[in-house]
Amino acid sequence: MTVDNKTPHQQYPLPHPTNQLDQDVLRLAEALKAVDSNVYALLQADKSANEARETLKKALEENDETLDEKLTTLEDKHEAQVEASTKQARKHKLNQLLGESIFPL
Repeated sequence: MTVDNKTPHQQYPLPHPTNQLDQDVLRLAEALKAVDSNVYALLQADKSANEARETLKKALEENDETLDEKLTTLEDKHEAQVEASTKQARKHKLNQLLGESIFPL
């Protein structure tokens, strides 16, 4: 009678000293096939995870570039508005100092 020991987590067949060698050889072959299958599945999952990570990385880089472009545009607009406001404030101050309306506001 074959002693049916198994590994605790994956339940791979384990040999046992009281088993016949021809029985344990088949059990070990079964275990190796199961290990091979599990390793292959893990490699495929790892490959898929790496591909997903690369896709996400590219998307984030593109998003980052888009955000940088938008930030530059906003900074340019802000700078233009600050310049216009400063120019307007100078005109207003000159009009106040001279008591006249030299510069149309």
